[in-house]
Amino acid sequence: MALEDDYRAYRGVISAAIRVLRPHVKAEPVGFDALAQEIERFSPQLVVCTWPNTVDPGGIPAWVELSMDHSQPTRVCVGGHYVEHPGPLALEALIEIVDDIERLTRAQSDRKGC
Repeated sequence: MALEDDYRAYRGVISAAIRVLRPHVKAEPVGFDALAQEIERFSPQLVVCTWPNTVDPGGIPAWVELSMDHSQPTRVCVGGHYVEHPGPLALEALIEIVDDIERLTRAQSDRKGC
């Protein structure tokens, strides 16, 4: 979870909520200035950020460009498929994306084993 410092409370609360609702998922709040280093270090399956993916385009299975403005869409890319949602996403929608990326990752590892 990477948001600018203006939204550090949001990034902390959203990360904590994901950890509570999905305890097996590692959800770490990160400042935007440390995003590239953290992506390199952890190779995340999902990044939630207020910016588009300029760090590793195409290299991260899921990226949520989270809008903090009700007049701007949130853009979601999961497995190369893009969807726009009006305004910010509710926590439930973020949890659904976490679940989707887990299913996608599991399906990819199942195929590798064949």
